[in-house]
Amino acid sequence: MVDVADNQQSGPGDPESRPPAVRPQAPPPATPGATPPAQPLSAEEAERWRQFQEFQRFQEFRDSSRFGEAPEPDRPRRRGRPVWKRLLLSKWLRRLAFLLVVVLAANWAYEKYFGNPDESLPASVTGGFKTERTVLFATDPKEAIRAFYDNVAQETLPDACTRFETEAVERSFANHFNAPDCATAVRRLHAEVTGKNDYAEVYFPTGVSLAPGPDGTVVVSSCDLEVSAGPRLGRFTIKVIGGSRGDQWTISRHERETC
Repeated sequence: MVDVADNQQSGPGDPESRPPAVRPQAPPPATPGATPPAQPLSAEEAERWRQFQEFQRFQEFRDSSRFGEAPEPDRPRRRGRPVWKRLLLSKWLRRLAFLLVVVLAANWAYEKYFGNPDESLPASVTGGFKTERTVLFATDPKEAIRAFYDNVAQETLPDACTRFETEAVERSFANHFNAPDCATAVRRLHAEVTGKNDYAEVYFPTGVSLAPGPDGTVVVSSCDLEVSAGPRLGRFTIKVIGGSRGDQWTISRHERETC
């Protein structure tokens, strides 16, 4: 007889009749561009998700910059010319420098050949080649005397003293007016002038002779002249500067006189 236990079928509650347990598969790892899970996240999980998104954006930026035109870090940066070098190479600066040289050269040439005898030198020195090329002094005896009176009236220095032929004549003039030098004598005489224009316009009466003597000199006495608004300046001997253009006259001798 068959045993009852052997013929008995296993029920649904029997453990031996159940299928073996299977481990559930783990969720796949998150991939770039994945969307956040639909279920609510805790604060810690939300922070991790934010950090993951920042890392993802960093990778995308890095990948895109590989194909850009960013400058090479090792290439030295090209520098322009210094400011002073740009100025030296400027055409306007070169033109300005050329114009300045031309102006200086023209001024030097004018002073050399046409300038006034401004140096404190006698006519024998300031004459020379200058008087050969241009007119610096009076060209007749009358104007030579008037020019000296005018220099005293206007206190024009050193022009007044350069009208004497030599330094010795200058000293003689200064001694006659008790002055240490010609310039001091002119200043003291100028202080006695009460009317510049009247004093400068010395009048030569018709009886005053201006004809040169046998030695080529002309002697003019201030006592024979009509002088107003200032002191008389003594007795002058004047002569032509040798080789001067237009026969320019200089004072070659001065004498004290009492009118």
